[in-house]
Amino acid sequence: MTPGTTLPPVAPVVVADVLDALPPRLRKRVDAALDRTASWTVTGSPDTARAELDPETTLTWTLRDGVLTAAADLVCSCLLAPKCLHRGIAVAAADIAEPDTPPPAPAPAAPTPPATSTAPDPAPDPATASSPSPAPSPPSTSSPSPSPVTEAERQAATALWQACATILRSGATGSGAVVRAELLRAVHTGRVTGLHRAATTGLRIASSLAAARTGDSSFDREVLTADLVELMLLCHDLRTGTGTGTASGTGDPAELRGTARREYHPIGALRLHGLCTEPVVATSGYGGVVTHLVDDTGRLWTVPAITPGGPERVAAAAGGPVAVGESGLTHRQLGRAGLLLSGGTASPDHRLGAGKAVRAVAATGAAWDEPPLATLWTRPLTDQVDRAHHARTHPDTHRPAAADLLFLDATVLGPTGPALSVAVGDARVDLIGAGDRAHDNLRVLSTATGLRLKVVARLLPDRPGTATALAVSGDLDLPTDLRHHVDLGLDRLQHSHLGSHAHEPATPPPPNANPTLTPASRTPPPLRPLANVLHRIALGGRAVAAVSSTSREVTTLTANGLTTTADLLADLAATSRDRERDAFGRVVRDAGDAFPLAWLRAGLHVREFTRAAAHRAWLDATTP
Repeated sequence: MTPGTTLPPVAPVVVADVLDALPPRLRKRVDAALDRTASWTVTGSPDTARAELDPETTLTWTLRDGVLTAAADLVCSCLLAPKCLHRGIAVAAADIAEPDTPPPAPAPAAPTPPATSTAPDPAPDPATASSPSPAPSPPSTSSPSPSPVTEAERQAATALWQACATILRSGATGSGAVVRAELLRAVHTGRVTGLHRAATTGLRIASSLAAARTGDSSFDREVLTADLVELMLLCHDLRTGTGTGTASGTGDPAELRGTARREYHPIGALRLHGLCTEPVVATSGYGGVVTHLVDDTGRLWTVPAITPGGPERVAAAAGGPVAVGESGLTHRQLGRAGLLLSGGTASPDHRLGAGKAVRAVAATGAAWDEPPLATLWTRPLTDQVDRAHHARTHPDTHRPAAADLLFLDATVLGPTGPALSVAVGDARVDLIGAGDRAHDNLRVLSTATGLRLKVVARLLPDRPGTATALAVSGDLDLPTDLRHHVDLGLDRLQHSHLGSHAHEPATPPPPNANPTLTPASRTPPPLRPLANVLHRIALGGRAVAAVSSTSREVTTLTANGLTTTADLLADLAATSRDRERDAFGRVVRDAGDAFPLAWLRAGLHVREFTRAAAHRAWLDATTP
């Protein structure tokens, strides 16, 4: 740690422990004093850190792997310590440490009957978190029957529910360090009891609360609303034992719990063919690549190389060795080559494991117009869109590889703003790139009107008719090092690669352009009155809804036939104002579930209505 760096990150439970030790009068002052840290200079190493606040006051951190993991490891030299404001500021202003993921554990030496290897991930993988396959998973990768929800898990879910209810009553702007600390304590309890999916969502909410309090430009009230709906729905299903499946897609307790580490199961021997290599730069601070592979039956698999870092990690990961076996291939090479795998392991989402018992030998790859890769392009576009939208009902760890990928037989129409417009049969799809290199490559392709292409793209569910192009192949004159296809985010396409189409002028797209929903207009117009109230409550709390009148919106919704939406809005408005008072007319603190349940019902209605509308719009945009 170098001088002037930010405060050491802290484990979630530490924030609650330190703030609990403060007297009430000091606890109320923490939020107003957070800006003091701007003048602190923190020095030290991965094991210790030190900040001299004034000639008589020094804060000392004892760290484990760079993280403050216990309240006792933060020591202040002032006379009020450990019940001092300095310690409260230090933990309240610090970043919350994400749970560490250790390197992969060895997989089983042989595929003995239904054995399960609980091997951790090589690293969090934002790309494969949104991926599935045209074919079902093989029986050998299926998970055992999940155990029912335990009493400890119900109690942990109840604590998270109550923390979310407190946030709804106060709003993000009114949820200070104490409210955030209670959420973090519930997150810690949830993780300890195995509610990993809920704990991860809780950490995102805690980060949003911190951003809202500090005025950080990264705060988005719609993202906070979506995370609160997700977490409260998980908690509702867990604490009530209803298992409705609305949150998880199936009502499976294993999906409700989530996983800290993927379970890797034996899959035996596979003959794999490289499909493409995709760069990944996640907002959570990870970067690298994911290579997509196809076996002889048409199932898709992934091999990630994701590590902490930013865009600079992409090139290093693409040129780095593949962790599965000792094939000697880099990820860029594997995307165009093949692999003979023996003793293989994989997680339920088709991520290949990298245990010591896994053997892999480099083999010849297949072109996209050769089996088994060619079968990916035979499925109708509408079926692919249905598959991608259905996959969104499952959590990230339970989606098989490539669920949101589209395989398009396309003809270049020309540019549409920053997008490349292509015809897929009688329908039209706009392709955008992820990153500067992909944008440049699509700009080159946009000059080749009439060029026939095969495209691998990722569906954007909230932008009907629009997808992110990952790789292309087709009537291209490619050099040897780009055999089979071009990875748009890694390779550089030149005009000379377009062959006879190199200098053909681009023609404007047909007048019936696809409607595109931007992130600011995802909610269908009929639902915006209800969605606006949801967002206002998430930002400003219960009082915001209590003072606003919704009678006009309720009347309009009812007149338009949206009676369910109108009823939910009326119920939310009524529960926000329904406050008990004592004999002196003072408002009694509400600890019931009527208001949070009304908010959750409304949030779930908006979410599912919006998803269905986006699905319908995608089909309309790609159906002639």
